[in-house]
Amino acid sequence: MSALAELQRRLQTHVLRPESAAVAAAARAAVVESAGADGAQRLGIYTHAYRARLLEVLGNDFPGLRQLAGAEDFERLGRGYVEATPSPYYNVRWYGSALANYLRNTLPWSRREAFVQMAELEWSMGLAFDAADEPVVEVADAAAVAPQDWPRLGLRLHASLQRRTLDWNVHAIRRAVDHDEAVPELQALDAPQAFVVWRKESSVRYRRLEDDESAALDVIAQGSTFTQLCERLCDWHAIDAVAQRAAGLFRLWIEDQWVSALELHDA
Repeated sequence: MSALAELQRRLQTHVLRPESAAVAAAARAAVVESAGADGAQRLGIYTHAYRARLLEVLGNDFPGLRQLAGAEDFERLGRGYVEATPSPYYNVRWYGSALANYLRNTLPWSRREAFVQMAELEWSMGLAFDAADEPVVEVADAAAVAPQDWPRLGLRLHASLQRRTLDWNVHAIRRAVDHDEAVPELQALDAPQAFVVWRKESSVRYRRLEDDESAALDVIAQGSTFTQLCERLCDWHAIDAVAQRAAGLFRLWIEDQWVSALELHDA
């Protein structure tokens, strides 16, 4: 190992484990002291800055969780996450990827399922925003499909589309934060609700899915056809109404830019 690499290793180890006396001594030996600050003080600047920057990143990426937890608890959970999860990324954009899992598996946060669901929702929003650019289908493209081809028509869903199931009204809390409105009290939902998160143009959106729409989206995501979608919708609608409902869902999804391609499957 080169002298530079060894120096970098010592400094990094100290930043990640400042409580270790042996590590601190090894790092201080490599630091030039000045009249204004000794080695420990100069190292402390980097130790503090590393944690402060990651806490700032978490606060920016999870504003709904910060609102839900309150400033004090958010800092507590954020510091716990930082200590438990050294950043493996050069780009801090991805640092919060394991936050929901940390909350789910760490006391006392694991007792607060709403915190976990808020973190999952907000990470999905980030993923939707950062998803790869893909073409989007227009309503005119679907209208141009020959009538005899509709039974075998399928859709390829856009890369930005994310799915979540919520038991708490965390979506309403996040929406209030986004619009600088009065934040509602945290409440359990009457039943689990399916939500979808996506990017339309450059804006991230999210909304609840009706039960039949959620099931329909599952079918299409699995590569099924318009005919198979209609068969699934028979669980909710009369036979003479399913084709209209399926066509309406296709149109809605296309207008909302959920569809990147039309696909004709083998008969």
